[in-house]
Amino acid sequence: MNKQTMKTLNSLSFWASVFFLTAAVACGLLRRVFGLELPAYVAGWILPVFTAAAVGYLTNWLAIQLLFRPYRPVGWLGGLQGMIPKNQANLADTLAKELPANLMPAEQIGFQIRRKIREAMQEPELADRLHAMVGDHIRDERRRQGLVRQISAFLGTAGSTGLEIGFTPSNVRKFYQTYGSRFVKGKVICNKDLRARILDELKEQVPGLIGEIRANMPVMLAEYMRDNPFKGAVLSIFTGASGENLPWRQLEHAIRSTLSEQEADQRVKVKLAEFESRLEGYLGSPELESDITALKRNDEIGNALTALRDDLAERILDYLEDELVWQVVREQILPGIRVFLQIQIRRNKDAIVAGLDLPGHIRKSILDLKPENVHKLVDSVSHEELGMIQLLGFVLGGIAGFILVFAQ
Repeated sequence: MNKQTMKTLNSLSFWASVFFLTAAVACGLLRRVFGLELPAYVAGWILPVFTAAAVGYLTNWLAIQLLFRPYRPVGWLGGLQGMIPKNQANLADTLAKELPANLMPAEQIGFQIRRKIREAMQEPELADRLHAMVGDHIRDERRRQGLVRQISAFLGTAGSTGLEIGFTPSNVRKFYQTYGSRFVKGKVICNKDLRARILDELKEQVPGLIGEIRANMPVMLAEYMRDNPFKGAVLSIFTGASGENLPWRQLEHAIRSTLSEQEADQRVKVKLAEFESRLEGYLGSPELESDITALKRNDEIGNALTALRDDLAERILDYLEDELVWQVVREQILPGIRVFLQIQIRRNKDAIVAGLDLPGHIRKSILDLKPENVHKLVDSVSHEELGMIQLLGFVLGGIAGFILVFAQ
């Protein structure tokens, strides 16, 4: 039965019930006041049966109306108010407690949230939309400059804070003990390939070194002869006035040969070990603290960091427009975020649901509803059922009236 048909039947039943009750009262007055008697089949059957049907209908109609009306207490009726409006606060408390516990348990809510996240993160257009949004934002010059200033300020604050807090003698020592010492010993001192490269580099520098010595030899000999005239005169006989008699090529070959010997490798190893020892001594000395303090106060370093963070801010924005970045976002970051969120929701579903404060929102929503709106809401959902209850009252009342008349 559709809604309109139910509405029509209820309207007809209501007015029929009013008519038969009015007719019953009128017949009673006519019989008692004027002595007018109705036909036996009317007075004995029709009027009692339909009056009982009318009472059954109107009783149910009145009971349903009293669920909602009066919407507000009526003083002259002893504060009479509809059952639902009168108990709206209690109803709100009960529903706020029962709905989340029975209809919206934490497990179900967590599952629905995870499902929505999974569906959202799996949309192939998501990364494209994010890429387009970020690109539009960055390509707007005014917004871009604002972002550069914000990123630069953040890097400046983070850098200054990190430099002040993190760059301390204690942290430098801890860093060296954890990473530096192992690197120096394993990757520098004990690395044969590195030592061989050092010796090769020295060999490459030998010709230049010999050339520099040869170019400075006249000055060196002149100074030596001035300080030691006799020895200088004897030396000049063998070397020449400018050192031109010295076997420079043989000297270069001898130096290069010396650098190729096993002893040279050992000497490099020893020198590197000595460097490590001096470095550890420096890290343990008060000089480190004063040097770090001086570095923090160095204006040139501060200016360099400022220029670096401004350039870095620009590079970050350029990087955000790179297609390769968004390929990584699409293939790696978004799936990773999806898995992370799903795991966190599964682990913390109770805390998440508690944070949603569903009972509080349900209670407030119910309390904020006007009684008229509650009536309309229930009627829109249960109009057919409530109408059927009223019609059932009419039918059952009529049957009861028929039985009473038949039993007389």
